[in-house]
Amino acid sequence: MKALSYRAGTYRQFKDTMLGRLGSSAAGLRSRQDTDFSIALLDAFACTADTLTFYQERIANECYLSTATERRSLVELGRLIDYEPRPGVAANAHLAFTVEDAPGAPEHAASPVAIAAGVKVQSIPGPGELPKTFETVEPIVAHPEWNAMRPQLTEPQLISTDMRAVLLKGTSSSLKPGDRILIVESEDPSQRIALEVVTVKAQPESGTTSVTLAYNPPEPRRWRWPRRPIHVFGPELISLTTLQVNTNVMSYRWRQADLDAFARVQGWSHRALMRNIRWQVAHRIFQPEAGVFSFRERAGIYGHNAPKPGANNTPGLPDGKTLADEAGANMERAIDLDRTYPEIIPGSWLLLKSPTSEHIIEQVEDSLELSRADYGLSGKVTRLLLNSDDSFSGLAVRETTVFAGSQRLDLAELPVVDDVEGNRVTLETVYLGLQVGQNVVVTGERSDLAGVVDHEVMTLAEVEFSDGRTTLVFSQDLSGSYLRDTVTINANVARATHGETVQETLGGGNASLANQAFMLRQPPVTHVSSNSPTGSSSTLQVRVNDLAWQEVPNLFNRAPEDRVYVTQIGDDGSTTVQFGDGINGARPPTGLDNVRATYRKGIGKGGNLDAGKLSLLLTRPAGVRNVVNPLPASGGADPETADSIRRNAPLTIMTMDRIVSLQDYEDFARAFAGIEKAMAVPWASTGQAPGVFITVAGPDGASVDPGSPIMVNLLAAIRSGSAPHVPLEVRSYRRAYFEVTATIMVQADHETDPVVAAVEAALRVSFSFDARAFGQPVMLSEVMAVMQAVPGVIAVDVDQLSRIDDHHRRRELLPPAAIAAATAEIRRDGSLLAAELLTLDPRPVHLRGERR
Repeated sequence: MKALSYRAGTYRQFKDTMLGRLGSSAAGLRSRQDTDFSIALLDAFACTADTLTFYQERIANECYLSTATERRSLVELGRLIDYEPRPGVAANAHLAFTVEDAPGAPEHAASPVAIAAGVKVQSIPGPGELPKTFETVEPIVAHPEWNAMRPQLTEPQLISTDMRAVLLKGTSSSLKPGDRILIVESEDPSQRIALEVVTVKAQPESGTTSVTLAYNPPEPRRWRWPRRPIHVFGPELISLTTLQVNTNVMSYRWRQADLDAFARVQGWSHRALMRNIRWQVAHRIFQPEAGVFSFRERAGIYGHNAPKPGANNTPGLPDGKTLADEAGANMERAIDLDRTYPEIIPGSWLLLKSPTSEHIIEQVEDSLELSRADYGLSGKVTRLLLNSDDSFSGLAVRETTVFAGSQRLDLAELPVVDDVEGNRVTLETVYLGLQVGQNVVVTGERSDLAGVVDHEVMTLAEVEFSDGRTTLVFSQDLSGSYLRDTVTINANVARATHGETVQETLGGGNASLANQAFMLRQPPVTHVSSNSPTGSSSTLQVRVNDLAWQEVPNLFNRAPEDRVYVTQIGDDGSTTVQFGDGINGARPPTGLDNVRATYRKGIGKGGNLDAGKLSLLLTRPAGVRNVVNPLPASGGADPETADSIRRNAPLTIMTMDRIVSLQDYEDFARAFAGIEKAMAVPWASTGQAPGVFITVAGPDGASVDPGSPIMVNLLAAIRSGSAPHVPLEVRSYRRAYFEVTATIMVQADHETDPVVAAVEAALRVSFSFDARAFGQPVMLSEVMAVMQAVPGVIAVDVDQLSRIDDHHRRRELLPPAAIAAATAEIRRDGSLLAAELLTLDPRPVHLRGERR
């Protein structure tokens, strides 16, 4: 019922009734003219009766929730059942701090910075806006190295005989096509291979050189870190040395908290430990026996250029003489080169190659210089003692080429090309001190949304350490996928809420007064989201004679000595603090200015600021360079409206802060601060007890993010008031839109454009977020009724009515009678889909006006 009809009559009815009775009660009065004094008196009585009955009807309507129109009436009616209208909720934001870390900064700037709760940050207002002040609500310790942690960008090259491409450090390699490369995978002789260089390409942008050993080489095999055991440490003390760090830290897998505790037990400096781990990562050799080698020298065997023996016993080298013949004549496993090569040293690698054989890989055991005269030649040569002569018999002296003077190539690390996604990120190095439950901001360019730099706030579920690197495990998957080389992670993040702290002296207590009251001078008082049944809690703290008094919902049944007070919020947002009367609650003791209040001012949707708006530090801790909110501030809600009070006040009586039935879940969620709409449905998955699935929406259709304070507090409040073993899922709703195309017949005496604009405005009001419910379909009849009700409209012809994502409907000749909106859905695989809210397409409505 929208209104009570409670009037005994109106002015005309009262006057006509009195005039009708004049004939019997005043027979001598013949005049009925308003100018007659008697008739004028009746007219005055009729006006008085009309006024009295008007206010009588108004008062009667104000006595019921369903018919009251004044907010004050609704507030007072709610207080009859101990319901206080929701005062609104302050917006929440995550602030990312940047700490000084520049070279040359003072020493304290490179140290961790303690950022206490209550640091004030103000927004930079745009045109027509007012600045908003936020304050941090948690203390953090910010570290310079946490400003922009990078994910692992490179990984070691896996040395394998299968590799057909090599990435080298530097851009000035002496390699050229046709040179030989030796790959040694292990000590096993079968795990060695020599290949010819195909291409050499410098890459100045990365400071590397790419060397290919085949045409169209395959992608290199990826490095796989060994699965190290989890370390369990004892109480024995160990000195901080490179060897001990390698043995006791690098060789194990750690939970970050355990590694921090281990360092504290040992008395190790966290900074020294991190620096040593980073040094070991930069200088370690993963496979000491393995490597990729090039050769500085290309030589021939002694005598390869000697003449053939002459007919008169002229000295020369006979055809077919092999290295085996040479070794047998001189020294086993030895070869003589055509000249001296001082760069060839023991332990180096050597290749033997002839047109009739593959590369033969040997290792030099010894090298010496000597003079030799054979085959008609003489001179100083280098004799090499090799580790084997098994292949000498197949190598002719004249045909064999020796590649010697091997040098290990300095391999660059391969870029990690995988996107950053999912719930795990391995960082480029070690970062100590990160805690489970800590918030971090992930920033990077989206790989699934080209050209867009995005931010996400993630909560650490675990922090791991292995092989010199820290791995972050998030409590949920990243919503986007990010290009790895653009990603940075800031761990200097603090939660903040809208509102500025005020300290105020309310006045002096007077023990002779019952229910003494004080009004706060700087409204509105900030209320923040909490897990209380109402969904919010006040920031007001009242002290009398420096003793804290507690705010309670009401003073009923309070002991005379209880230091409690109640607050009431006026329609103008002002807050009144009221104390007890000495019977229900204590009276404040008499004193001079002994009643003091500390609270924060500021609340509502005005605090829902865009990303990057909060950047002005009003209080700057030493060592902090700047601050910003990388994500929009959200969750702010205005004080409860009259319609909301009318809807939510009965819900508190229905649930009594206890949640039993399915309707209780829905009512409790809908009455929670920061939640505008809710729908609860039963939910049962395989192997689980029956549960409840709730779809929710924030004010003005805002989404309620899974990790937001409102969602976290709502879940905690529901679990606190419901059965503990009932499975519960809460999801934000799904948006859905429909479009309409219609022809409007306009009356001839009306302008077409204003009528068409009025029709569109009426559609937007009737099919807005506030006017629709979850899963509510859109009927063709109600669309036509809304348009037809606009003044100046003669008729309506709807040509098209469809969801914007329903392409099948667009091809139909006639519009459907209804458009469905999905309710909450539990799929066969157990996954959940929140309910839809179907509203009008935000794009301009396709309306065409015709005058008739």
